[in-house]
Amino acid sequence: MTPTTSSDAGIDSLVEEAVETLRTFELTEYEAKCFVALMRLREGTAKEVSEVADVPRARIYDSMDALQDRGLVSVQESKPRRFRAVSPRESVELLEQECRTRLDHLGAVLPRLGSPDRSSSAGEVWTMEGETAVSERLATLVGNADDEVLLAVAVDALLGEDLLAALGDAVDRGVEVVIGSPDEGIRQHFVDTIDGAEIVETQTWWEGVPIEAGAVTSVCMVDGNALLVSADAATDLPGVRKHRAVWTDSAEAPVVGMMRPLLASAIRGD
Repeated sequence: MTPTTSSDAGIDSLVEEAVETLRTFELTEYEAKCFVALMRLREGTAKEVSEVADVPRARIYDSMDALQDRGLVSVQESKPRRFRAVSPRESVELLEQECRTRLDHLGAVLPRLGSPDRSSSAGEVWTMEGETAVSERLATLVGNADDEVLLAVAVDALLGEDLLAALGDAVDRGVEVVIGSPDEGIRQHFVDTIDGAEIVETQTWWEGVPIEAGAVTSVCMVDGNALLVSADAATDLPGVRKHRAVWTDSAEAPVVGMMRPLLASAIRGD
């Protein structure tokens, strides 16, 4: 019996990882294994693919047909038939386009599911948890801005690409964007990435940096009526914290009226 080398173990691990990832794109296990095998062979017959993929030969042809339908495999009608995988770059681009098409469709369908009458939600305040969720909600609020964005942020963990892009787009639309932070590094990051925004120092909610555990991590007001306030909170895991936020997109929420003058004073010096 030939001993398994560390190199073999490394390849097996990569194969398993690639197969599991491909399955998240709605490939069956056999299809994913066949595609990975072809990536290793570059091209081959059903017999050769079966041996490398560890897939029953009887299932090779239907798997290849499915992969061909998705543009991931080319077929040579020889005897025996030969199969060839597209390049790694092409395969990623094809799967990315599939995802984009589905997301575009979902983006068109979901808004049609909501009631056109939103008056019942006037004044409501919502809560959410998670660093990514908070950053994306900030990006959404900023993306809806027409006139003004006031943002104070004290942690770089919230500076996701979507938020930075939304702030840049807001400036390009002519929205007045004013950003404050107690952290010089964060202020410089905004200066480097967002051309046209006013960047200021503010210590209103913080005594120093890094901020204390449990402190406010961000405050954002858009057009004087949408508001988000986030803070970090302890978890059951020692040393692990997570972001929590309250937000509203209704000017009728009492918290908006309370925060508007404070935020304007803290960031704009009004």
